Amino acid sequence: MRVAPFRTLLLGQGLSMAGDAVCLAALPIALLDAGLGAGVFGLVMAAVGLGTVVGAAAGGGLADRRSPRRLLAATDAWRGLLQLVATGLLVGAAPWCSLLPVYLLFGVAIGVARPCGQVLLASLLPKEALVAGNGALNFVDSLAALVLPATLGFVLVPWDAVWGVLFDGLSFGVAAVVTTRLPEAGARHERGRDSRPRREALVGLRAIASNAVLARGLAATLAVGVLGFPIFLVVAPYAVAARFDAALWGLCLAASGLGACLGSIGVVLLGAAQRRPIALAAGATLLLGAAMALLGFGASAPSVVLGAALVGGVEAAWLTAWATALQTLAPPRHLGKVVAGDALVTSGAQPLAYAGCGWLGGLIDPAEMLLLAAGACAVAGLALAMGARASR
Repeated sequence: MRVAPFRTLLLGQGLSMAGDAVCLAALPIALLDAGLGAGVFGLVMAAVGLGTVVGAAAGGGLADRRSPRRLLAATDAWRGLLQLVATGLLVGAAPWCSLLPVYLLFGVAIGVARPCGQVLLASLLPKEALVAGNGALNFVDSLAALVLPATLGFVLVPWDAVWGVLFDGLSFGVAAVVTTRLPEAGARHERGRDSRPRREALVGLRAIASNAVLARGLAATLAVGVLGFPIFLVVAPYAVAARFDAALWGLCLAASGLGACLGSIGVVLLGAAQRRPIALAAGATLLLGAAMALLGFGASAPSVVLGAALVGGVEAAWLTAWATALQTLAPPRHLGKVVAGDALVTSGAQPLAYAGCGWLGGLIDPAEMLLLAAGACAVAGLALAMGARASR
C-alpha cells in the first residue's frame, strides 16, 4: 500500500496478530503445565468472549466520539499489561480462578479495539482502497496464524509455554507504541450526546437493519463466521478422524490457514466486495456448503483437505468484504456504532454456536451433521442469491 499511515497501522496490528497467534498455541499448554485441564482453558476463552461482547457495546460510541487512534493504542497497551499479569499468575502458580478476571478485561479491550480499528482504517484510506486495506489486514492475520505457531511457537512452547503468553504481552506493547505514530482520524461526531453503550449498539443495529445490503450481509456473516467456522472446528475433526488418520486433521488446519491467505488476496483481485457484495455473500455461503460436504463425505484425503482450504478461504474472503461493506455503506457518523452492533451480534452468538455444535455433535454422527450444515448453507446461499437478483 502506498499510504504511509496505513503501513504504520498494518505494522502495529501485525505485531498484535503475531503475538495472539503464538499465545493461542502456548496458553493451553501453559495451563496444562500448571496442572490445569482443558476445562479451565474453556472458561478462560468464555471470559474473553463475554468481555468482547461488553467491550463492543461500549467501543462503538467511543470510536465515533473520541480519537480511535488513542483508543486503539490504549487497548493495545492494556492487553499487553494484562498478558504480563497473566504471565505472572501462571509463573507464580496462582489459583486458576484469578485468570478469569484478567481475561475478561482482555476481552473488553478486544471489543473496544474492533470498532476503533475499523473507524481508523476508514479514515486513513479512500473508499476505493478499503477492500485492499481490509484484505491486507486479514492476510497478515491469516499468515501469522499459519506460520508463527509452527515456527516461533514451536521454539517457545516446548521450552516453556508461558513464554508464548509473555511474547504476546510484549508484542502488544510494541504495537501500542507504533499506533501512537498514526495521524488523528479527524473530527469526531456527536460529542456530548447520550453515550449509554446499550443505546449506541442499538443505533448500530438499526442502521444495519435499515440497509438491505447490510442486513443481508449480516445474515451471511452469521452463516459463514458464526455457524460455519464453529462447525469446522468442533465437528469436522471427529468426522475426519473417523474416516482417516487423526493426523490428517493437522493438515486440514494448515490448509485452512493457507486458504485464508489466498481468500484475502482473491477477494481484492476480484473486486466484487464493493461492486456486488450480496452476490459475493451468496457465493461464499454456497462454497461453504460445498466445503462442509467435502469434509463430511469426501472420498479421499485430498478432497477433505480441499474442503478445509475452502472453509478458510471463504471465511477470509467474506470477512474482508463484510468489513469493507460496513465501512462504505454505514453512515460515517455512526460507523463505530454499526461495527459495534455487528460485533455484539456475532460475538454474542459465537459462544452459543460452539456450545450448540458440541452438544449436537454428541447426539448426531459428525458426518451427518456436516451434511446438515451443507444443506443449511445451500438454502441460505440460494436465498441470498435470489435477494441479490431481486434488488437489481
